[in-house]
Amino acid sequence: MNVSDQTTGSTPPDSHLRPNSDVMAQRMGDETVLLHLRTNRFYELNRTAARLWELLGAGHDLGQIQEQMLREFDVDAAQLAGEIEDILAAMKDEDLVNTREGD
Repeated sequence: MNVSDQTTGSTPPDSHLRPNSDVMAQRMGDETVLLHLRTNRFYELNRTAARLWELLGAGHDLGQIQEQMLREFDVDAAQLAGEIEDILAAMKDEDLVNTREGD
């Protein structure tokens, strides 16, 4: 899953995203399969996107997610930031994530 959204500044509006409650997730090895219950569409997340999904579901903001993923993946910070932006843009386009209530 790829994405293209610009997230800059210390606390951008997209920093408080969460998985859409209409989306079911099932972990399968290093990948995760999502089913959007309203559209009946399936999505297969690679290892990076699957970990991002897990961290969003745990309530982490984007800064925390990037810090955690930098510890877990052998990737440069700028490359990871770009991948996160791309993944989130694709997830937003498909209505897989939304802004947390109260943020």
